[in-house]
Amino acid sequence: MIEMDYLYDGTYEGLLCCLYCHFLKIPATGIYQKHIYQRHLINPYREVPSLEKYSDYMDQKLKQHLGELISSQIFQCFLYEKGETENIILRFVDLCFKKGAKYAGFHTHPIVSSFDEAVRKVKYETHRYVGYVRFIQMGEYLYSSIHPQYNILPLIGGHFSDRYKGEKIIIHDVERKIALAANDGNFLVIPFDKTDLSKHAKNNFFEILWKTYFDHIAIKDRINPKLQRNFVPLKYRKDLTEFK
Repeated sequence: MIEMDYLYDGTYEGLLCCLYCHFLKIPATGIYQKHIYQRHLINPYREVPSLEKYSDYMDQKLKQHLGELISSQIFQCFLYEKGETENIILRFVDLCFKKGAKYAGFHTHPIVSSFDEAVRKVKYETHRYVGYVRFIQMGEYLYSSIHPQYNILPLIGGHFSDRYKGEKIIIHDVERKIALAANDGNFLVIPFDKTDLSKHAKNNFFEILWKTYFDHIAIKDRINPKLQRNFVPLKYRKDLTEFK
């Protein structure tokens, strides 16, 4: 049987398109982001474009076969962004599709265990950062810088956009150079550099952020789309005003 590596653009939609190709076209030996892929002498490879009809189809199939909860955990696993994240997802979904959705509950199975561990770590950090984010006033905006290990901004957006509905807030993931921009109960995750904030401080900065977002969704390399404890680990302290 012919198999190949699938390369994608780094977006969740792109990953779903690779899963689509795996099940409906040629089985995948692996899924990789194309900008870091190292070509093998043995495995053929193919670049998979992000097409809405394929990603929507695969998203619906995941929800139909595995349910809303497991589908949301697949997205959480995608945000893990460590090592073989895409192939943890590929092996997990392949197992559940071929042997039955019940396998998602076989937590001692090595494939399921690897998936569960990635999801657990992302959920845990998401939960903690909801309590650890601290804002400073920058003109009419509330700004916070964070340094999460995992890409948690899409997961905390709903909480902060709802809690600070009357404010304009920016939560900046410094290492990834992206930010959560929220206003009037809506939020976006967009490319961001803090110098942008000072540069446009006297203008309508949120209009500029939204324009930046729509500029980026037009190109293929876009960045698409919880309680504080008494002990605060050192890795979180640089982002808390009370420790500065």
